[in-house]
Amino acid sequence: MTDRRQTVQSIVNTWNCDEVGHMNVQFYVAAASDANRAFAVAHGVTDPVISTRDHIRFHRELRAGDIFAVTSAVSGTHETGLTLSHELTNSASGVLSATLTCNTTLPRHIADGPFEGLNDAARPRGVPGTSSLPHLQLDDQASLRLIPIYQGVVYPEHCDEAGLMRQQHIMARFSDGAAHLWQHVGFDRDTMIKARRGTVVLEMRLDRLADVRAGTVLVGKSAMVEVMGRVLRFAHFLFDASTGALVATGEAAAVLLDLDARKTVPFSDEESAKLAPYLMKVD
Repeated sequence: MTDRRQTVQSIVNTWNCDEVGHMNVQFYVAAASDANRAFAVAHGVTDPVISTRDHIRFHRELRAGDIFAVTSAVSGTHETGLTLSHELTNSASGVLSATLTCNTTLPRHIADGPFEGLNDAARPRGVPGTSSLPHLQLDDQASLRLIPIYQGVVYPEHCDEAGLMRQQHIMARFSDGAAHLWQHVGFDRDTMIKARRGTVVLEMRLDRLADVRAGTVLVGKSAMVEVMGRVLRFAHFLFDASTGALVATGEAAAVLLDLDARKTVPFSDEESAKLAPYLMKVD
């Protein structure tokens, strides 16, 4: 059994924040990747560590200037390695900001069970813990119905020392594409700013399906899946433009945020009606 240990200690810089004013989701994933590697080194493993699935729940905002730390422990095993549980806490207030659960390639033999398992704060709630999304190809008929949100190139600085695209930058493709998704469904930036509203993700799961290297052209597409009270669930698909292969998927649960009160607000009947034409079944 491995005890929980500190693996990351850092600060939120202004360039880590998005248009809503808090740390962007990709930098939580970056912190988890750093924690995976630090945990590995602490257990004598110096090889690169890949995460094939990251599940994230966001509990409290982190904003520019906030200091934070990550503690990590083994919470279980999966088919090919260890599952690590990370808790990201605001170091000044002691408040839990996020929980991240990563299925890593760390060898099972470095940690002995029984493991602590996941606490309630880390368990899947708004999105499934495992994916049931279809394994689409870019030119499939179902893919053509998806909303295009991203197209761009993978650069060497997006890759790790083994030449594989880092998990942070896979997440960044979905995060960067989110504005295009909201624009497509009628929640454009000008309208949202005028209403003093923003969109914020409460929970997300990212599944890495294939290795991606520098020079690859990626295409991202999304679907609105379900409106559940205050929460909107949507799905992301990331394709290799050359082969058409699906390289990553994601599912997210998002809400509207009052930018002045910094509290979530429900979708109005008018807003729910605006979203209705875009809802589609993808599993």
